[in-house]
Amino acid sequence: MKTIALFNPASGSVTPDGGERLKAALEAAGVRDADIIQTDPTDCIGQLKALAKQNPDMFVVWGGDGTLKGALETVGKTTPNLLLLPGGTMNLLPKQIHGDKPWDKVITDVLASPKRRMLPGGKVNGELFFCAMLAGAPARFAEARESLRRGELVKAAAEARAAIDTLNTLALTASFKDTYSFEGGKLPTTSIIGAVVGSLTKAGAGMEVAALADPSATGALNVVWTSFFTDWRSAPGVTVLPATSLEIGNEDGDDIPVIADGEHIKAGRKVKVSFVEEAAQCLTAA
Repeated sequence: MKTIALFNPASGSVTPDGGERLKAALEAAGVRDADIIQTDPTDCIGQLKALAKQNPDMFVVWGGDGTLKGALETVGKTTPNLLLLPGGTMNLLPKQIHGDKPWDKVITDVLASPKRRMLPGGKVNGELFFCAMLAGAPARFAEARESLRRGELVKAAAEARAAIDTLNTLALTASFKDTYSFEGGKLPTTSIIGAVVGSLTKAGAGMEVAALADPSATGALNVVWTSFFTDWRSAPGVTVLPATSLEIGNEDGDDIPVIADGEHIKAGRKVKVSFVEEAAQCLTAA
């Protein structure tokens, strides 16, 4: 059996010796002679595509949400046996697939009783996401948070100031289901708009869109954390409704800051979000 195992040592919880640890865990689960490969920081997506062309019997990817999202988006429809392992700080995506299991336990359980699972998702201007997307101030606050996590204090402070400016000046409009728009067709200038899919929704399926009108920086930060760690519907001032599509515009005509599954994307001046019932597949434990 040909196995390719890709790991990202830059992810939050993958250590520098991740390759050796991954090889040992696979061997303990009965997988010998796997090709252990480190991600290419300059072109991870191109690397994923090239490796998938080798038609491995199993393709293992160990990294953070961004790395796993890239794997699902790139090879999740063409590679039938894709095993995603949690290696980031948030691990929102693998938690939906495997629960709170650590990466080595996921290997053991999945290889003992593998099952293919089709995942729902959403599209932001054609780019897939599998958990949540947020447009507006949270994208700017996320930049500041990541800089702070890396110890870049000056940069983090500048980004926090930019985030507060965005919070106070951004004027987004939103509509969905073709006929409904939020009151007056516009949201307040401090609006934050997003969508969640699959098990993160109240119904556990489909897509929900949400809007937060809260003039405080605390409110924006609350959306970031409750969106990617717990449940953003508990944030004060949030309106949540089911939808299959969402369109977001900017009154000022400027580009809209967007994060999808924790990763920044270039969305432009108009953001179109749609639900995808069968977005990609991967392995889970039966």
